[in-house]
Amino acid sequence: MENQNQKWVNLSLFAFAALIGYVFFSLMNNVAGTYDLEARIQNIDLVIRAVSAGLAGLLFLILYKSERTTSYMNEVMVELSKVTWPTRKETYRATVIVLVTVLIAGMLLGGLDALWTWLLRFIF
Repeated sequence: MENQNQKWVNLSLFAFAALIGYVFFSLMNNVAGTYDLEARIQNIDLVIRAVSAGLAGLLFLILYKSERTTSYMNEVMVELSKVTWPTRKETYRATVIVLVTVLIAGMLLGGLDALWTWLLRFIF
């Protein structure tokens, strides 16, 4: 089962590393704009992109080579394969129930708010 899920494990590790790389990229762009590093360092955008891509690649390699991480992600995939997902009909019914409940609660709270506002205006 582990070899069957390995591509999904690798994809999730890659997506995590890419997300961290993007967060670092955004953070460094904000820092460069705040401290006006564009004027001080030539091609700062290229440097930030290269460092962010390198960080993401290094993080992916570290996670990929880590036995604990790979084992944990394989266990997650096995547990996800045991999940019984709702059918389209069940999802539709649950959505309708939630929407009706929210509408009823909204009307109730709106009515109580209107009543309270009226009472406060009447008193004061």
